[in-house]
Amino acid sequence: MQTKKLGLLIFMIACLLSSYSQISISDKANQQNHSSAVLDLISDDKGFLLPRMETSDRDNINDPAESLMIFNTETQCIELWIDGWQDFWCYEPEPFECVQITFTYNQATVHEKELTYCKIVSSVTGRTWMDRNLGSVSYDEAIPETFEPQSYDDSDFQGDLFQWGRLDDGHQYRDSNETTDLSDSDNPGHDMFISTAPWDDWRETPNDDLWQYDDGTVLNNPCPDGWRVPTEQEWIDEARFDDGGWENRYDAFTSDIKLTIAGRRAPNGSIYATTSGRYWSSTVYDTKAIGLRFTSTEAGMTDPARMGGRTVRCIKN
Repeated sequence: MQTKKLGLLIFMIACLLSSYSQISISDKANQQNHSSAVLDLISDDKGFLLPRMETSDRDNINDPAESLMIFNTETQCIELWIDGWQDFWCYEPEPFECVQITFTYNQATVHEKELTYCKIVSSVTGRTWMDRNLGSVSYDEAIPETFEPQSYDDSDFQGDLFQWGRLDDGHQYRDSNETTDLSDSDNPGHDMFISTAPWDDWRETPNDDLWQYDDGTVLNNPCPDGWRVPTEQEWIDEARFDDGGWENRYDAFTSDIKLTIAGRRAPNGSIYATTSGRYWSSTVYDTKAIGLRFTSTEAGMTDPARMGGRTVRCIKN
């Protein structure tokens, strides 16, 4: 029965197409297609969506027709097949302009240094972010006109790896020494990465109030004055997770705030390869905290142990 219905539908469409040389698709009543168009799409609130695919999927198209068109999600280009795939139009972001933020990083005087970072205003949320992770190379160490990450794994933009809720006291450096002594206060008073089983929290008694924005102040804020660690919801909004949004590390990198992968430091102190991005939020969850994670195949929010080392990207209050 289904086969007969499908056959009847195909027959009716064929008859329709053979009777008319023009086709109009419209969501507006009583509007006819233009006489010069063989196909006319009419709408006030919808667009025409090209097939979207990565380069590998595009290359799997069998015997593409001359002038076949797709949108390449990797290159951000509309591409046409004309004796090979040709770029028809590519997205080019606005030239990078630095509105400088200069601050002193790391309260441990042995490592203290002055850094100059830049502000980025997100076109997605309108919020203002720093242009790179805490601990990344300083603006003054590169040519300003070209100083932005060139790829999702740009090593100059990896930054340091913080334990959740701690100050920028030196523990965040990838080569910092380790101690198995838990801290009995919010400030351990040293620059060592705290690592001891069961690897939940670096503090003897967890303090959920660390890194929380309250009346303009942040307890143990690793960011400069006027800046802080973003909340879980601010990450969700920026990544548009409530509406599809980022699906992998490429999406995170091509966003306005150009997030890079930086790996992580496990609660036991081990440094893991930089194949993923793992960014802290200020939001707590039970005895853990919430973080952003993205890899080559996925992106989303997770709830890692607070003792682990992850990246910090600051957002303006």
